[in-house]
Parts: sequence; C-alpha cells; structure tokens
Amino acid sequence: AAKMESTEERGLSVGGSVGEENYFLGYTFTDRSHSSRVVKSIMDLCLEDGLFADVTITVDGKEFHLHRLVLSAQSSFFRSMFTSNLKESHNRTIELKDVSATVFQLLIDYIYHGTIKLRVEELQDTYEMADMYQLTALFEECSRFLSRTVEVKNCLQVMWLADRHSDQELYTAAKHCAKIHLTQLHQTEEFLNLPLCLLLDIIKDGVLSSQNPTLAIESWINHNKVEREEFSSILQENLKEIGENVHIYLIGKEETRTHSLAVSLHCDEDDAISVSGQNSLCHQITAACKHGGDLYVVGGSIPRRMWKCNMHTMDWERCAPLPRDRLHHTMVSVTSEDAIYSLGGKTLQDTLSNAVIYYTVKDNMWTETSQLDTAVSGAAGVNLGGTIYLLGGEENDMDFFTKPSRLIQCFDTASQKCQIKPYMLPFAGCMHAAVHMDVIFIVAEGDSLVCYNPLLESFTRLRFPEVWSCVPSLWKVASCNGCIYVFRDKCKKGDANTLKFNPATSVVSVIRGIKILLTNWQFVLA
Repeated sequence: AAKMESTEERGLSVGGSVGEENYFLGYTFTDRSHSSRVVKSIMDLCLEDGLFADVTITVDGKEFHLHRLVLSAQSSFFRSMFTSNLKESHNRTIELKDVSATVFQLLIDYIYHGTIKLRVEELQDTYEMADMYQLTALFEECSRFLSRTVEVKNCLQVMWLADRHSDQELYTAAKHCAKIHLTQLHQTEEFLNLPLCLLLDIIKDGVLSSQNPTLAIESWINHNKVEREEFSSILQENLKEIGENVHIYLIGKEETRTHSLAVSLHCDEDDAISVSGQNSLCHQITAACKHGGDLYVVGGSIPRRMWKCNMHTMDWERCAPLPRDRLHHTMVSVTSEDAIYSLGGKTLQDTLSNAVIYYTVKDNMWTETSQLDTAVSGAAGVNLGGTIYLLGGEENDMDFFTKPSRLIQCFDTASQKCQIKPYMLPFAGCMHAAVHMDVIFIVAEGDSLVCYNPLLESFTRLRFPEVWSCVPSLWKVASCNGCIYVFRDKCKKGDANTLKFNPATSVVSVIRGIKILLTNWQFVLA
C-alpha cells in the first residue's frame, strides 16, 4: 500500500495532472530575448549583408533594394500594394513619383531602424509622406514637431496642410498663430490665396481689434474682387472682433496705512499710473479679481467679507460674504457664467483647503461645488475657455508640512471636475499669471517670464533684462492692449519700473520711474 501510494504521488508530480512540471525530470525553457534577437538578426541580414532583397523601388532615378516583408510589416500602404491584384504585387521593380529621394530615404531609415532625423526644412514633406504611407507613429510625431515650430512665416501653409490631413490639433495651433499675426499676414501671397473656409475659421471665433481684421478681409476680397465680392457680407457677419482692455487695475496698500487703493494703469503711449479710488475698510486683502467693469476684493477685519468697486464711479459696496473665512485663496472670473470662483486657500487654523465655491453675480450668492484634486494655497489662477488653470502655490508634503508646489490643476466649470496635468511647472511656489490670447504668462521669483501653451503642452522661457535681475522679488503680471506688463511685488516710491513685453514682436522694454503711491502691490488685475 505504501509503495502504491508513493507511485501515485510520483505519478501526479511527473504526469502533471495538477499543471506543474518537475524541474528534475524536465521543464519548459522560454528565451525572453528571442523576439528582439530574431528581429535584430533579420535587420542585420537585410541591411548589412543586403540579402534576400526582393523588390527594387525607384525614386527620382535612385534605386532602393528593399524587402517586401519588412515594408509590409511597418506600412499598411505597402502591405496593400504587395497583397493586391495590382501589377506592383508581382513586379520586382516599382517606381514611386509622389515623393523625393531624400524624404523616401528618411522613411526607409525609420522603417528599418525605428529612428529618423527630423529636420525643419523637410518636415512638411515628411509629415505628408508619413500619412500617405500610413506610418502612424511617425505622422503623429511630425504633427507635434510642426505644432511646436509653427510661426508667422509658415502658419498659413501649415493650416492648409493640417486641413488636408484632417489634423485638428495642428490646425488649431496654426490658426492661433495666424490670428495673433494677422497684420503681418494680410498682404502675403499665402493669405491672399487663402480659401474662404479657412479665412472664415480664422475670424469667426475672435480676432483682436489690434490685428485689424476688417482690413485683412478687404485685402482678401480686393485680390480677386470679381469672384470674391459676393463673400463680403458673409465674412462681415462672421467676424468676431475682440476689443481689449485699455487699463490695468491694481489693488494694493501702503505699508504705513491701513486702507487699500484701487489704481489704474493707462496702457497708452506714456503708460501713466494714477490713483482711482480707495476703501479704508479693506485693510487686509486676501483675494481679488476683476469681473466685467468691477473689481471684487475679499478681506478686511473679517476675512470672508467681499467688496465690489465700480471702476467707472469708484464707489464701493458690500457683497454677500464667503461661506467661511479663508486666506490666500485664488479668485478667478468666469464671464461666460457671470460667476466668480474661489479656489483653495487656508483656513484660519492654517490648514490647506481644497474647497471650490463660486459667486453668482446676478443672485449675489455663494455656492459650494466639488473640490480640487490637491489642496493648495497662494496659487495663480486664470480662466481659459471655461477651464480654470490653478498653478503652483503651496501643497502638503507626505508629513503634512507645506512645500512649494509645481502642480497644474485644471477645474472644468462646466462639469465641475478637477484634474491634474501629468507634467509639472518649470518652477515651484507662489506665482502670478495672466491670459493673453490662448496662452498663459506666468511669473514667480527669479528673472524670467514663462509662456505656457496648454494646447501644445509646452513652456517657453523669456529672460528679464538685467536691470530687473538684480533684486530677487515676486512678480505680478497683467495683459493689456496686446502687451504683457510685469511688476515687482515690492518697489520703492518713484522706482516702480515696469517690464513691457509685446508677444507679437517679441520686443521687451522697461518703463522707468513711474510715480506711484503704493509700495506693496497685493494684486494686479487686467
């Protein structure tokens, strides 16, 4: 019985009825590098030794000795060619006429090696051929590269290209570039020959008045007046001209006095600053924003109290207070909803908050909604197309101590949901931001201005002039009349130099020696 029992046990082990193998009698070996080694061996034979080439492709008189199997494995275009009833499926020599030899060599390098040297001068041709030969990953990378390199001299050409290939992201990036450089484009050959549908797309969702879109439309019509005059009315009907603010409003206080001042910066040729009004009750400002023609300021002896300043009459009136006291929170105007949002901040017990509440102007009422993904205080906040971008500030670390944050949180006001971008800001901590067109300009401590493009998910850094780099300071930023204005957070009387940056021309200038009353700007509001 003992012997039989032992045999049965051994039978179970060797026979594998329980799905296991006995290592001492035999086992299955799996070579995990087999696939990569086979691929490498095939590529070595094909490329280095030139063996087994079964098709010759001629481009501009240059012959490429290639392999149907390799081409078909990487490209649906070649797979269809070699497996169809077309003559190319049988011919050993094939001539291609829609591509240059230089670009085709790049495509072959990519197909065989998986790497390609993308160059700006060949980028558009490579983009088109990658789509034609159905090399999806290469096409998408070329699209991203084009989006990052689109500029005034090629934006209309890239619009045409993206439209032909139904590439919406690239099309949007090129269209945005065309909008903000319309005055430079409207006499160019590319603009004068632009199809009606593309011109309509440029003007219908808003062009800055400073870009003179009416003149651009007239130039386009007059280029072929006989055929285009009938489109004049439809173009004027679809034109959405965006007027820009003529002032920047600043809220601040003097260190030696308790009242707050509303100051107006006239963005004309002399960029003069003058005091517009004051409120002696708002001696401790915790947040502020501009909504329509009014300024909304939270603070005073009671941190939840809110005031509205009419910038035409300079009258102050009290509004509905916040549901609870809050410090270092971020207020953002969302004009499409006629609402003001308050996000994050700290409680009076110095605990970070992830609360989001909004103020409905017509009802004079605050409403609580969903929360931020991460509790922050002192973050910069801007509204871009109904999405509030909350940038930096302070967040809790693993031990619940505060640390400078590099997070970008996006709060969608339509769905009332928050998400964090998978990438980080180039710097951390308290910062300030302003929207210009479809991009966000960000400043913090240091010597640079950062342009953040959410559409392209890219950052561009602009260094400040040396005169501004000598004293470390927290900066404040505002957008006005097509220019970006940057202020020191603290400055001496009579020495309130302002950095002025024109995004259209990339010209940076310093406005010197503005006489002001304030020594500590708390908020800058476009």
